[in-house]
Amino acid sequence: MEIISLLSIPLLAMIIGFALSLASLFFAKEEDPLVNAVNELLPNGQCGQCGYPGCAQAAIALSEGKLGPDCCPPGGQALAQQLSKLLGVPLLNKSNQEKTLPQVVEIQASLCDGCTRCFKKCPFDAIVGANKQLHGVLSEICTGCGICLSACPQDAIIYKTDPIFTTGWAWPKPLHNPRELKS
Repeated sequence: MEIISLLSIPLLAMIIGFALSLASLFFAKEEDPLVNAVNELLPNGQCGQCGYPGCAQAAIALSEGKLGPDCCPPGGQALAQQLSKLLGVPLLNKSNQEKTLPQVVEIQASLCDGCTRCFKKCPFDAIVGANKQLHGVLSEICTGCGICLSACPQDAIIYKTDPIFTTGWAWPKPLHNPRELKS
């Protein structure tokens, strides 16, 4: 009797697992490869600046032609060019003055009173600081979604161009050769 009770749980788990694998084959839905390719290009920050709640929904709208390739402010002009090439949609030609680079936010130290509302709103944990102390933004993590702008009662948060893109797309060179440090 003990053997039957010991074997019944693994047997039941095997039957449920088999039923689930059959159900996944039976109810499988084909995915659109264009939607997957567009979703891989998007930053997947779920910031909502494009008008959709997340990047997966924006990828579907882009593939259906409901959104233009320049719909993602955190991605900037570089992403817009990649999306227009992938989708085969012409990118609206903007003059050099209107050409936008990816934006991040910056907290002005003179206006920040440390209320902590901004970093509670940031979905990416790009804002650091403590209660009643100056806050700062980690520009490497910030996507420029702007959700923190509405949370700041002092209007201490402003947009600025992402520092990575100010001189073109190039990673900074390392300061030291790792082999030299070992010597």
